[in-house]
Amino acid sequence: MKICELNRVIDDLLVGKQVKGWKKYASRYRNLDAFYNKKVGLVVKLPACIIEHRTPEELRIPTTNLGDGWVSQPIALKTNLRAACEAIRKKLKNHPGIFPDVHTGNVGWYNGKPVLFDW
Repeated sequence: MKICELNRVIDDLLVGKQVKGWKKYASRYRNLDAFYNKKVGLVVKLPACIIEHRTPEELRIPTTNLGDGWVSQPIALKTNLRAACEAIRKKLKNHPGIFPDVHTGNVGWYNGKPVLFDW
């Protein structure tokens, strides 16, 4: 999807309109402005903050800035999360002084590699 299309989807979702295929992400911990569409394979969200800008790109899921604080990311596979955490922590040893928030709630797999999606 193009950025202008995603921005229209966000505008519709924020005013409560139903947009085919898009669902609000439900969190047990906090209220999130995040929506996903499995068919399109994207998540759009308004992150509370990006924790560590210096997180190495090879450890981040690809992120596209949509403007007004919104970003788009591909959907990460949420399986074998402990292994993803361990792999990311191991790779971070090569990057001293960088401390992203690595836990099973913000890691996944993308293209067969462990990634952070709240980096």
